[in-house]
Amino acid sequence: MDHLKASQLFPEQLLNSLVFSVVVTDLEGRFVYVNPLFQYKFSHIAPDLKQAHFADTVYSDDVKMCNEAARECIKNPDKHTTVTVRKATEGEDYFWTTWEVSVLKNEQGYGVGIVSIGHDVTNTEKVVNRTIDLSQEQKKAQKQQFKTLVSHIPGVVYRCLADENLTIEFLSDVVEELTGYETESLQQNRMHGFNTLIHEDDLEMVKSSIQHAVSQKHHFEIEYRLLHKNGEIKWVFERGGATYEPAEGKTYIDGTIFDITARKRVEAALERSEDEVKRLALVAHNTTNSVLIADKDQQIIWVNEGFTRISGYSLDEVRGKKIGYSLDGPKADERSKVRLKHALDNKLSFKEEFLSYAKNGNAIWLEVDCQPLFDEQNVHIGFMAIENDITRRRQAQLEQQELLQRLTLATDSAKIGIWEIDLQDRNVIWDDKMFELYGYEKDTPFSPYKIWKRAMHPEDLEMMQRIVGQLIEGVRDIDSAVYRITTPNGRVRHIESHAIVKKSASGKILRLIGTNRNITDDIVVQEKLKTQNKVLRDIAFIQSHEVRRPLANILGVIEVLNNSNSVNNKEIFDHLIESANELDMQIRSIVKKTNNLDGLMAG
Repeated sequence: MDHLKASQLFPEQLLNSLVFSVVVTDLEGRFVYVNPLFQYKFSHIAPDLKQAHFADTVYSDDVKMCNEAARECIKNPDKHTTVTVRKATEGEDYFWTTWEVSVLKNEQGYGVGIVSIGHDVTNTEKVVNRTIDLSQEQKKAQKQQFKTLVSHIPGVVYRCLADENLTIEFLSDVVEELTGYETESLQQNRMHGFNTLIHEDDLEMVKSSIQHAVSQKHHFEIEYRLLHKNGEIKWVFERGGATYEPAEGKTYIDGTIFDITARKRVEAALERSEDEVKRLALVAHNTTNSVLIADKDQQIIWVNEGFTRISGYSLDEVRGKKIGYSLDGPKADERSKVRLKHALDNKLSFKEEFLSYAKNGNAIWLEVDCQPLFDEQNVHIGFMAIENDITRRRQAQLEQQELLQRLTLATDSAKIGIWEIDLQDRNVIWDDKMFELYGYEKDTPFSPYKIWKRAMHPEDLEMMQRIVGQLIEGVRDIDSAVYRITTPNGRVRHIESHAIVKKSASGKILRLIGTNRNITDDIVVQEKLKTQNKVLRDIAFIQSHEVRRPLANILGVIEVLNNSNSVNNKEIFDHLIESANELDMQIRSIVKKTNNLDGLMAG
């Protein structure tokens, strides 16, 4: 501050201006630099104002307001502050000056002083003409300087009458960008009164705020909406204060208006975001699933009640632990832990099933859906994981797998093929054994239905189509049949098929499920047995007709001899009769056994 060079901070025209006073003080209000105009106006206070304090030049009743403006500026160094105060003169009179106050920063961005640029608003031209003999060219230059300065302010600078319509006296050209209307159309409310651009819901608030400030001789700060020419609603911040012109007997309002639409949109978006966060928090709080949030270092910072219910751990017990701590246990899967670490270290989303361990030591299966979290600047800020207890589902899957393994073992052992017809999409599903039974590779381009229809023996096709149709129509719930097929190599196979109907709870038929078994070898054995049975029947016929015929003759001769009493040796004759009867009984027994065997084969 001691080496301040004003020429490096301000243009020469402003430093040597006959309209604008330029003052630089330290943060305590002690003068560091004043331009010649300010020194000229207040030379009665001190020959060199650098030895004085800014408050020394302010009318005593306005010192407090001036200090408040300085403090406000220091508090918000990125904003400027406008204040209108009275300045002390040699006599008892005073004049009004409007000051634009801002903080002077060093190269490190720290505030080291206060810059104030002011202009006399007590009928400036009369005062200047009375004290300084200016040429018309100088006056034009002064006006141009003022216009140039105002054009660099990123807001509308205005002066208006403190009347009911707030009649515009002066507006900077920035108003065209803010409202869409040309400056000239707003001057003196020629075509559009500025107050007609204020949103109808805000108009009364704006008027009452300004009227109150004027009556109390205070400045005002308000936010309200303006209607742009294109229909867009603009949010603005306005700061101003009343200035009384005794020579004219009028009160003016001097101030600035800044466009804050972007800020309002950000605030609205933030409010919506906060509402959504609240809703998400409510969902997370009430969901039955486990929800946990971790910071960017993977350390848990929050869990919901679902997490406590599933794991048994409270927030205090897991806060600071890393995601994945519960995977350590007797049956820990090291590969799962490696995959989890890779996803977390690389900030990747993942969804996987993990074997975890609860507080009581029980092993539980969790389905984990974990997502990395990023802020609006795409900076990684943490993780959120949703965990679902799927222990019962996993147990059911294991039981189903065991049952399927047993069923597969049984069907493989019995060489049984399994098929299914989904009646919703007419899709036919075969297992590998079915393709083998019909003589096709499982990756064949032909569909199972085409294979089945092509392989069907012509004499059995109509029968099988009728049986399948009856199952589909619900005429039967279960059926079985034996039919023939011809494999691609020309061999004929006999297939034994069983089928059942699967229905929905409402009784609608959903699918057919069945089995096929190759019984060709059984059929061949049966045919052989039938052939053998025929041979036995032929033998029985021979036995019963060819063998019994001579025996019948012998028995007839024995009966004749017995009746004629011509046999002398009675003992030999009785023995002959006994042998013949025994032979007859044996032949009858053979015939009976043959007939019984034939019956068994036929059954």
